[in-house]
Amino acid sequence: MRRLRISAMRPAVAVAAAGSLIVAVTGGAQATTPDVSVQAEITQVLERTAGGVQISPNQIAWQDGRVVLTIPLAGEKPARAAEGSVAPLGTRNCTKYWTCLYEHKDYEGRKLSFTECNEIQDLSDYDFSDKTSSWHNNQSSGTKTRVYNWTGSWSGIWTTGGAESWSSYVGAADNDKADGIKAC
Repeated sequence: MRRLRISAMRPAVAVAAAGSLIVAVTGGAQATTPDVSVQAEITQVLERTAGGVQISPNQIAWQDGRVVLTIPLAGEKPARAAEGSVAPLGTRNCTKYWTCLYEHKDYEGRKLSFTECNEIQDLSDYDFSDKTSSWHNNQSSGTKTRVYNWTGSWSGIWTTGGAESWSSYVGAADNDKADGIKAC
C-alpha cells in the first residue's frame, strides 16, 4: 500500500555542517570549492525522507547503501559521484549490477540507483516520485526492472529489457509518472 509521509524537520548530518565540495579541474590540478546549492538540496531531501544518510558531498544512501540518490554537482547536468570522472552529455552512467532512474531525458538531473531485488519500492521514500524521464538497467544478465505508477493501486508503466538496456527518454505518455520500482 502506498503511504504518505510527513517527516519532522531533523538536523542535517555532520557532513552538512562541514559544507559540500565540488571538484574542478584547473590546469591538471584539482581545486575544491564549497557548493551551497547542492548541500541545500541534500538537506531538503533528508528533511522530506526517512532513513537517508549523506555519504558524499552530493549523495544520499538508504537501506545500508542499496539505494543511492546522486545530485548533479554545481554547473553539471548529469549526476555523478563527486569523485567520479566527467562524461560527455547524454552518457548513461549506471554502475554494473545496478538499475538507475534519471530525473531528465538523456540521463541528466538527479539519479536514483538500486542494487538489490525487492518488492515494489515507493519512489516517494527517496523524494523521486513523478520525476523519471530516462533509465539505465545495468543489472546482471536477464534481470529486468519494472516501473509503476500509483493510481490507487500499482499500475505497470514499463519493464526494462535485460541487463545493459536503457532509454534516453521514456516518452511523453510515461514522462514523470513513475512512483514505484521493482528492481528485478
